[in-house]
Amino acid sequence: MSDSELIPDPAKLPPLRLPEGVTSRFVDTSPVGPKFHVLESKPTNPIFETSTPLILLIHGFPNLAYDWNHVMPSLAAAGYYVVAFDQRGFGRTHRADLKPFPEESFRPLTLARDVTALVHALGYELIHTLVGHDLGAATASIFTLTRSDMVKSLVLFDHPYGGPPALPFGNQKPSGVKLPPYSLSKDTSIVKDPDIHASLLKFNPPRQLYKWYNTSPSAADEWSFPAGEPLHEFLRGYFHLKSADYGGNQPRRLKSWTADELAVMPHYYTMRAGHSMRENVAFDMAKEPSAVRDNLAKTPWLPEEELAVYTAEWSRTSFMDALRWYKVFTDPDLAQELTVFAGKRLAVPTKHVGGAKDWGNYQVPGALEAMENEQSVGAGLYKGTVIVEGAGHWVNLEKPDDCSREILSLAKSVLED
Repeated sequence: MSDSELIPDPAKLPPLRLPEGVTSRFVDTSPVGPKFHVLESKPTNPIFETSTPLILLIHGFPNLAYDWNHVMPSLAAAGYYVVAFDQRGFGRTHRADLKPFPEESFRPLTLARDVTALVHALGYELIHTLVGHDLGAATASIFTLTRSDMVKSLVLFDHPYGGPPALPFGNQKPSGVKLPPYSLSKDTSIVKDPDIHASLLKFNPPRQLYKWYNTSPSAADEWSFPAGEPLHEFLRGYFHLKSADYGGNQPRRLKSWTADELAVMPHYYTMRAGHSMRENVAFDMAKEPSAVRDNLAKTPWLPEEELAVYTAEWSRTSFMDALRWYKVFTDPDLAQELTVFAGKRLAVPTKHVGGAKDWGNYQVPGALEAMENEQSVGAGLYKGTVIVEGAGHWVNLEKPDDCSREILSLAKSVLED
């Protein structure tokens, strides 16, 4: 799509089917930010007022604000104003002028600016509890790092925060190790292969890391097309393989950023090189017992009518913009934007929650430990690592009640302070 070509207006789409107590609308933050598609849930007792504390929920990839629709009502029932939004490049969030998002707008600080614009447009200056899952946890971490004055507490799901990019200190020289920009690159206790991608390609069979695959020129088309039923089948397999339902998920903490360690992760993280994500998912799904494959449509935490929401939205938008965020998380040049915060720690009460069957907790060696050792979170502010049994990567879908409980426990603790 050219920069001059207009997209169909998402505001004219049929409304999503949502549970009682959850509604949707658009919040226009132009010309600073997008026209956000948001879901919201308001308390009825006490009656909602603009002073009602705000809980803001941020989804991951390939997810949507819709992820949170089973979590939101219980948070609102506890007395909070709850908002979830489609991030830039996802779902129904779009530019008010209906032009495509410029590629150059996908930068680390854009994540923080988008959240700031949305919160102000909602009539708030303070987020009582900010919650992020997966990519949304990265957004929430960056926002809290840059605007701690606007956040009272933080919950990260399935994506621990290792700290901002490090700078050489004293006589220290840059290592040349290409870690994800938001990992704990200054942790000298973690062995790091300076040429990890070449080392993985030497494996038999060769392997590659999914974040870098997702930045490749072909990835957007390979994720997106064919759309419709083939996409639905692919997403069904992708969600299954990253869930607790897949017997191949036996995660553990990784000791180093080396090929031997990273190659133990499933193929949705350390992929078969030379094959698309769709192909990797298809290969692994073909190994699943027929009884499992035949019953996927009956998955209780993601029934067909709810998976159809994701299929319809991605068939409409393609994955092109959403995948642009992976360049932000792999390109050291883009990460330079955050080196001004080198050495700064998260300055609010913070908790990490992850599924017991989720490799996402450990995919960047040292990141979770950085939180637990107060290297990326301020002294006395880390409120613990919570592992949810019976959940994989989609903990907010697989175990929404557990998620609500963990969010509320932190939210109530700071409410009482």
